[in-house]
Amino acid sequence: MPVADNDGKGFESFHVKDPDGFDVQLCNDAHRKTRASQPATATHSVPAPFEHTNWQTVWLDHISFEVTNYKETTAFYAALLGWKPTGDEASQNEVEIGDLGNIIIRGGNPLAPNATTPAVRRATMGHVSFGIAPWDTDPIKAELTKRGLTSRDDTGGKGDIHDPAAKYKSYHTTTPDGYDLQISNATKANRTVR
Repeated sequence: MPVADNDGKGFESFHVKDPDGFDVQLCNDAHRKTRASQPATATHSVPAPFEHTNWQTVWLDHISFEVTNYKETTAFYAALLGWKPTGDEASQNEVEIGDLGNIIIRGGNPLAPNATTPAVRRATMGHVSFGIAPWDTDPIKAELTKRGLTSRDDTGGKGDIHDPAAKYKSYHTTTPDGYDLQISNATKANRTVR
């Protein structure tokens, strides 16, 4: 059942639950219009933890969305929001979110042999990956190391990060709160690199 959440100043929205009970908010673009008409004035309340990298976020490479039944959740978001599934991999489906980026919906497969359904359903965001520019594999790792950050290579299982044939190149690092953050060479032009 949709639940209204409006601010009385033009912003209107509804909250609905996905198959695992995850809260999804659908809204109009009133806030975007306000942001477009007013310059940003926010400031940092604490000093930066290290010097700026000068990297620019250019793409939402993917959100790793971990759910109870990835088939059901993929169908739900395709029907509700028009997301485009790109291929069922038996444990996940990488889904295009329009011109915004991708989401990988991962989780249980009710069609797998010996599949069981947990007593409690839940959905979580495992990690987020952003495509950055400029991408230069070794200097990026050096900049992470210089700032005391970890850097775990990830090519999506498609070879070594230094292999020219590896189209997808990324590093996982950890935020101060312990969250897995991934940065990659992904852009809108090379989205859904498998």
